[in-house]
Amino acid sequence: MKKLLGLGTAVALVLGAGVAGAKPLNWSGTLSNFIGDLPTLSATGGGVATLNGGGNIPAHLDSLKLAASRGHVTGTDTNIVTDPETVGNGIAAVIIQFQPGTGTLAPVSGAAGSQSNLTQNVMPIGGVAKICLLSTVCNDFLPLLLTQPTTNGARYQVNTATTNQLTPNQLQGKKLGIPGTGIKGLGVGGLITVGGFSAIRISVEAAPWTVKTATAIDQTNDNTGSAAFHAVTRMGFAHGPASGTTSTAQPSGVLQIVTPSQIRTNLSLGSSKKLGSITTLIVHFVPEPGMLLLLGSGVVGLALLGRNRMRK
Repeated sequence: MKKLLGLGTAVALVLGAGVAGAKPLNWSGTLSNFIGDLPTLSATGGGVATLNGGGNIPAHLDSLKLAASRGHVTGTDTNIVTDPETVGNGIAAVIIQFQPGTGTLAPVSGAAGSQSNLTQNVMPIGGVAKICLLSTVCNDFLPLLLTQPTTNGARYQVNTATTNQLTPNQLQGKKLGIPGTGIKGLGVGGLITVGGFSAIRISVEAAPWTVKTATAIDQTNDNTGSAAFHAVTRMGFAHGPASGTTSTAQPSGVLQIVTPSQIRTNLSLGSSKKLGSITTLIVHFVPEPGMLLLLGSGVVGLALLGRNRMRK
Protein backbone atom coordinates (compact mmCIF):
# COMPACT_ATOMS: atom_id res chain seq x y z
CA MET A 1 0.00 0.00 0.00
CA LYS A 2 2.87 2.39 0.83
CA LYS A 3 4.46 1.71 -2.57
CA LEU A 4 1.16 2.48 -4.27
CA LEU A 5 0.73 5.75 -2.36
CA GLY A 6 4.32 6.74 -3.06
CA LEU A 7 4.03 6.13 -6.77
CA GLY A 8 0.71 7.95 -6.94
CA THR A 9 2.23 10.92 -5.14
CA ALA A 10 5.12 10.99 -7.62
CA VAL A 11 2.74 11.03 -10.56
CA ALA A 12 0.75 13.86 -8.95
CA LEU A 13 3.93 15.87 -8.43
CA VAL A 14 4.90 15.43 -12.08
CA LEU A 15 1.45 16.60 -13.18
CA GLY A 16 1.56 19.55 -10.82
CA ALA A 17 4.99 20.60 -12.06
CA GLY A 18 3.82 20.56 -15.66
CA VAL A 19 0.79 22.72 -14.86
CA ALA A 20 2.32 25.25 -12.51
CA GLY A 21 5.59 25.87 -14.37
CA ALA A 22 6.38 29.15 -16.07
CA LYS A 23 7.30 27.56 -19.40
CA PRO A 24 5.15 28.37 -22.47
CA LEU A 25 2.74 25.62 -23.48
CA ASN A 26 3.01 23.40 -26.52
CA TRP A 27 0.00 23.40 -28.79
CA SER A 28 -1.44 21.63 -31.82
CA GLY A 29 -3.93 23.24 -34.12
CA THR A 30 -6.03 23.28 -37.27
CA LEU A 31 -6.55 26.23 -39.61
CA SER A 32 -9.70 25.94 -41.75
CA ASN A 33 -11.21 28.12 -44.44
CA PHE A 34 -14.90 27.88 -45.38
CA ILE A 35 -15.86 29.47 -48.74
CA GLY A 36 -19.54 29.38 -49.64
CA ASP A 37 -20.65 25.78 -50.09
CA LEU A 38 -17.23 24.55 -51.28
CA PRO A 39 -15.48 21.80 -49.28
CA THR A 40 -13.40 23.06 -46.36
CA LEU A 41 -9.76 23.95 -47.00
CA SER A 42 -7.56 23.17 -43.99
CA ALA A 43 -4.02 22.71 -42.68
CA THR A 44 -2.66 21.34 -39.41
CA GLY A 45 0.41 21.97 -37.32
CA GLY A 46 1.55 23.19 -33.95
CA GLY A 47 4.27 24.87 -31.97
CA VAL A 48 4.96 26.69 -28.72
CA ALA A 49 2.60 29.39 -27.41
CA THR A 50 3.48 32.22 -25.04
CA LEU A 51 0.65 32.65 -22.54
CA ASN A 52 -0.04 35.72 -20.42
CA GLY A 53 3.19 37.43 -21.42
CA GLY A 54 5.41 34.48 -20.53
CA GLY A 55 5.03 34.72 -16.73
CA ASN A 56 3.73 32.02 -14.41
CA ILE A 57 0.86 30.30 -16.15
CA PRO A 58 -2.34 30.42 -14.07
CA ALA A 59 -5.51 28.64 -15.05
CA HIS A 60 -7.04 31.74 -16.63
CA LEU A 61 -5.90 32.61 -20.17
CA ASP A 62 -5.58 36.36 -20.68
CA SER A 63 -3.26 36.68 -23.68
CA LEU A 64 -1.89 34.31 -26.28
CA LYS A 65 1.06 34.90 -28.60
CA LEU A 66 1.77 32.57 -31.51
CA ALA A 67 5.07 33.19 -33.30
CA ALA A 68 5.93 31.73 -36.69
CA SER A 69 9.50 31.15 -35.45
CA ARG A 70 8.24 28.70 -32.82
CA GLY A 71 6.08 26.56 -35.07
CA HIS A 72 2.71 27.22 -36.63
CA VAL A 73 -0.04 25.78 -38.83
CA THR A 74 1.18 25.56 -42.41
CA GLY A 75 0.22 23.51 -45.42
CA THR A 76 -1.55 23.40 -48.78
CA ASP A 77 -5.07 22.25 -49.61
CA THR A 78 -7.03 22.11 -52.87
CA ASN A 79 -10.67 22.59 -53.89
CA ILE A 80 -11.63 21.24 -57.31
CA VAL A 81 -14.47 23.41 -58.65
CA THR A 82 -17.33 21.37 -60.11
CA ASP A 83 -20.09 23.97 -60.53
CA PRO A 84 -20.72 24.14 -64.34
CA GLU A 85 -21.24 27.90 -64.41
CA THR A 86 -18.10 28.60 -62.42
CA VAL A 87 -16.06 26.24 -64.58
CA GLY A 88 -17.58 27.92 -67.64
CA ASN A 89 -16.21 31.23 -66.40
CA GLY A 90 -12.69 29.79 -66.38
CA ILE A 91 -12.10 28.79 -62.74
CA ALA A 92 -11.11 25.13 -62.39
CA ALA A 93 -9.78 24.93 -58.83
CA VAL A 94 -8.72 26.90 -55.77
CA ILE A 95 -5.45 26.03 -54.01
CA ILE A 96 -4.52 27.72 -50.73
CA GLN A 97 -1.01 27.68 -49.27
CA PHE A 98 -1.28 28.76 -45.62
CA GLN A 99 1.61 30.61 -43.95
CA PRO A 100 0.37 32.16 -40.67
CA GLY A 101 2.45 34.91 -39.11
CA THR A 102 3.14 36.13 -35.60
CA GLY A 103 0.34 37.66 -33.57
CA THR A 104 -0.95 38.35 -30.07
CA LEU A 105 -4.57 37.84 -29.02
CA ALA A 106 -5.97 39.44 -25.84
CA PRO A 107 -8.06 39.41 -23.74
CA VAL A 108 -9.16 35.83 -24.39
CA SER A 109 -11.04 33.90 -21.70
CA GLY A 110 -14.54 35.16 -21.14
CA ALA A 111 -14.41 37.48 -24.14
CA ALA A 112 -17.35 35.73 -25.79
CA GLY A 113 -19.61 36.77 -22.94
CA SER A 114 -18.37 40.33 -22.49
CA GLN A 115 -18.78 43.60 -24.36
CA SER A 116 -15.05 43.92 -25.01
CA ASN A 117 -13.55 41.46 -27.45
CA LEU A 118 -9.89 40.93 -28.36
CA THR A 119 -8.56 44.48 -28.24
CA GLN A 120 -5.34 42.87 -29.49
CA ASN A 121 -6.50 40.78 -32.43
CA VAL A 122 -4.05 41.03 -35.32
CA MET A 123 -2.48 37.77 -36.46
CA PRO A 124 -1.96 37.65 -40.23
CA ILE A 125 -2.69 34.53 -42.24
CA GLY A 126 -0.09 34.77 -44.97
CA GLY A 127 0.39 32.61 -48.02
CA VAL A 128 -1.37 32.62 -51.35
CA ALA A 129 -4.67 31.47 -52.83
CA LYS A 130 -4.16 30.24 -56.38
CA ILE A 131 -7.27 30.73 -58.50
CA CYS A 132 -6.55 28.05 -61.11
CA LEU A 133 -7.66 29.01 -64.61
CA LEU A 134 -9.04 26.54 -67.18
CA SER A 135 -7.23 23.48 -65.77
CA THR A 136 -6.87 21.80 -62.38
CA VAL A 137 -3.18 21.31 -63.21
CA CYS A 138 -2.99 25.01 -62.33
CA ASN A 139 -0.26 26.04 -64.75
CA ASP A 140 -2.03 29.40 -65.11
CA PHE A 141 -3.63 31.04 -62.09
CA LEU A 142 -4.40 34.29 -60.36
CA PRO A 143 -2.19 34.59 -57.26
CA LEU A 144 -4.24 36.16 -54.47
CA LEU A 145 -1.88 36.91 -51.58
CA LEU A 146 -3.81 36.33 -48.35
CA THR A 147 -2.03 39.28 -46.73
CA GLN A 148 -0.54 42.20 -48.63
CA PRO A 149 1.46 45.28 -47.63
CA THR A 150 -0.52 48.49 -47.55
CA THR A 151 0.75 50.29 -50.63
CA ASN A 152 -0.05 53.30 -52.76
CA GLY A 153 -0.70 52.58 -56.44
CA ALA A 154 0.51 49.00 -56.09
CA ARG A 155 0.39 46.60 -59.01
CA TYR A 156 1.66 43.12 -59.79
CA GLN A 157 4.37 42.21 -62.24
CA VAL A 158 3.96 38.46 -62.48
CA ASN A 159 3.95 36.10 -65.44
CA THR A 160 1.18 33.59 -64.81
CA ALA A 161 3.07 30.94 -66.77
CA THR A 162 5.82 30.92 -64.12
CA THR A 163 4.07 31.89 -60.89
CA ASN A 164 3.49 28.25 -59.97
CA GLN A 165 7.27 28.02 -59.46
CA LEU A 166 7.29 30.88 -56.91
CA THR A 167 6.82 30.69 -53.15
CA PRO A 168 4.35 33.07 -51.46
CA ASN A 169 7.29 35.18 -50.26
CA GLN A 170 8.66 35.41 -53.81
CA LEU A 171 5.21 36.37 -55.07
CA GLN A 172 5.11 39.06 -52.42
CA GLY A 173 8.43 40.36 -53.76
CA LYS A 174 6.80 40.82 -57.18
CA LYS A 175 4.41 43.36 -55.66
CA LEU A 176 5.30 46.88 -56.83
CA GLY A 177 4.33 50.16 -55.26
CA ILE A 178 5.11 52.45 -52.37
CA PRO A 179 5.43 50.54 -49.06
CA GLY A 180 2.82 51.46 -46.50
CA THR A 181 2.95 51.25 -42.74
CA GLY A 182 1.58 47.73 -42.33
CA ILE A 183 -0.31 44.86 -43.91
CA LYS A 184 -3.89 44.03 -44.74
CA GLY A 185 -5.78 40.82 -45.40
CA LEU A 186 -6.81 37.62 -43.60
CA GLY A 187 -6.50 37.86 -39.85
CA VAL A 188 -5.78 41.59 -40.03
CA GLY A 189 -8.62 43.29 -41.94
CA GLY A 190 -8.83 45.38 -45.08
CA LEU A 191 -9.44 44.85 -48.79
CA ILE A 192 -7.19 42.64 -50.94
CA THR A 193 -7.70 42.10 -54.68
CA VAL A 194 -6.40 40.09 -57.60
CA GLY A 195 -7.05 40.43 -61.33
CA GLY A 196 -5.74 41.90 -64.53
CA PHE A 197 -4.41 38.78 -66.26
CA SER A 198 -7.86 38.05 -67.70
CA ALA A 199 -11.41 39.31 -67.37
CA ILE A 200 -11.57 37.87 -63.86
CA ARG A 201 -11.23 40.15 -60.87
CA ILE A 202 -11.70 39.02 -57.28
CA SER A 203 -11.68 41.08 -54.09
CA VAL A 204 -11.74 39.93 -50.47
CA GLU A 205 -12.78 42.25 -47.64
CA ALA A 206 -11.35 40.78 -44.43
CA ALA A 207 -11.86 41.45 -40.73
CA PRO A 208 -9.66 40.82 -37.65
CA TRP A 209 -9.99 37.78 -35.37
CA THR A 210 -12.74 37.40 -32.80
CA VAL A 211 -13.66 34.95 -30.03
CA LYS A 212 -17.31 35.79 -30.57
CA THR A 213 -19.49 34.79 -33.52
CA ALA A 214 -18.29 35.79 -36.99
CA THR A 215 -20.88 36.37 -39.73
CA ALA A 216 -20.46 36.61 -43.51
CA ILE A 217 -23.15 36.83 -46.21
CA ASP A 218 -23.82 34.63 -49.24
CA GLN A 219 -25.88 36.35 -51.94
CA THR A 220 -27.58 34.18 -54.56
CA ASN A 221 -29.73 35.26 -57.50
CA ASP A 222 -32.47 33.14 -59.02
CA ASN A 223 -33.47 33.00 -62.69
CA THR A 224 -35.55 36.15 -62.34
CA GLY A 225 -32.64 38.12 -60.88
CA SER A 226 -34.14 38.26 -57.39
CA ALA A 227 -31.49 38.22 -54.68
CA ALA A 228 -31.53 36.07 -51.58
CA PHE A 229 -29.13 36.56 -48.68
CA HIS A 230 -27.89 33.80 -46.40
CA ALA A 231 -25.89 34.37 -43.23
CA VAL A 232 -22.84 32.12 -42.75
CA THR A 233 -21.66 31.96 -39.13
CA ARG A 234 -18.89 30.35 -37.08
CA MET A 235 -18.47 30.76 -33.33
CA GLY A 236 -15.27 31.25 -31.37
CA PHE A 237 -14.81 29.90 -27.86
CA ALA A 238 -12.31 29.38 -25.05
CA HIS A 239 -12.55 26.60 -22.49
CA GLY A 240 -10.37 24.39 -20.34
CA PRO A 241 -10.40 20.67 -19.53
CA ALA A 242 -13.53 21.17 -17.40
CA SER A 243 -15.22 23.30 -20.11
CA GLY A 244 -14.75 26.49 -18.08
CA THR A 245 -12.94 29.65 -19.18
CA THR A 246 -11.05 29.75 -15.87
CA SER A 247 -8.90 26.77 -16.88
CA THR A 248 -8.17 27.50 -20.55
CA ALA A 249 -4.43 28.09 -19.91
CA GLN A 250 -3.81 24.45 -18.98
CA PRO A 251 -2.98 21.30 -20.92
CA SER A 252 -6.18 20.20 -22.73
CA GLY A 253 -7.42 23.81 -22.85
CA VAL A 254 -8.87 24.79 -26.24
CA LEU A 255 -9.23 28.15 -27.98
CA GLN A 256 -11.06 28.76 -31.26
CA ILE A 257 -10.83 32.14 -32.97
CA VAL A 258 -12.67 33.11 -36.14
CA THR A 259 -12.37 35.80 -38.80
CA PRO A 260 -15.00 36.53 -41.50
CA SER A 261 -14.36 37.70 -45.06
CA GLN A 262 -16.59 38.84 -47.89
CA ILE A 263 -15.66 37.73 -51.43
CA ARG A 264 -16.84 39.69 -54.48
CA THR A 265 -16.09 39.07 -58.13
CA ASN A 266 -17.03 40.49 -61.51
CA LEU A 267 -18.21 37.08 -62.71
CA SER A 268 -20.82 34.69 -61.44
CA LEU A 269 -19.64 31.86 -59.19
CA GLY A 270 -22.52 29.53 -59.92
CA SER A 271 -25.64 31.29 -58.66
CA SER A 272 -23.60 33.32 -56.14
CA LYS A 273 -22.90 37.03 -56.60
CA LYS A 274 -21.27 37.43 -53.22
CA LEU A 275 -19.59 34.71 -51.18
CA GLY A 276 -19.15 34.51 -47.45
CA SER A 277 -15.87 33.11 -46.20
CA ILE A 278 -14.87 32.35 -42.60
CA THR A 279 -11.45 31.23 -41.40
CA THR A 280 -11.10 29.43 -38.07
CA LEU A 281 -8.06 28.54 -35.99
CA ILE A 282 -8.32 25.94 -33.23
CA VAL A 283 -5.48 25.90 -30.68
CA HIS A 284 -5.29 22.90 -28.34
CA PHE A 285 -2.75 23.13 -25.52
CA VAL A 286 -0.88 19.87 -24.96
CA PRO A 287 1.57 18.67 -22.26
CA GLU A 288 5.30 18.72 -22.99
CA PRO A 289 6.72 15.44 -24.38
CA GLY A 290 8.88 15.02 -21.26
CA MET A 291 5.85 15.37 -19.05
CA LEU A 292 3.96 12.78 -21.08
CA LEU A 293 6.92 10.40 -20.76
CA LEU A 294 7.01 10.79 -16.99
CA LEU A 295 3.26 10.36 -16.72
CA GLY A 296 3.42 7.31 -18.95
CA SER A 297 6.15 5.81 -16.76
CA GLY A 298 4.00 6.42 -13.70
CA VAL A 299 1.00 4.70 -15.25
CA VAL A 300 3.14 1.72 -16.28
CA GLY A 301 4.53 1.56 -12.74
CA LEU A 302 1.04 1.51 -11.25
CA ALA A 303 0.03 -1.28 -13.62
CA LEU A 304 3.09 -3.39 -12.74
CA LEU A 305 2.55 -2.82 -9.04
CA GLY A 306 -1.06 -3.94 -9.33
CA ARG A 307 0.00 -7.01 -11.29
CA ASN A 308 2.56 -8.00 -8.66
CA ARG A 309 -0.01 -7.62 -5.89
CA MET A 310 -2.43 -9.86 -7.77
CA ARG A 311 0.24 -12.57 -8.06
CA LYS A 312 0.82 -12.44 -4.33
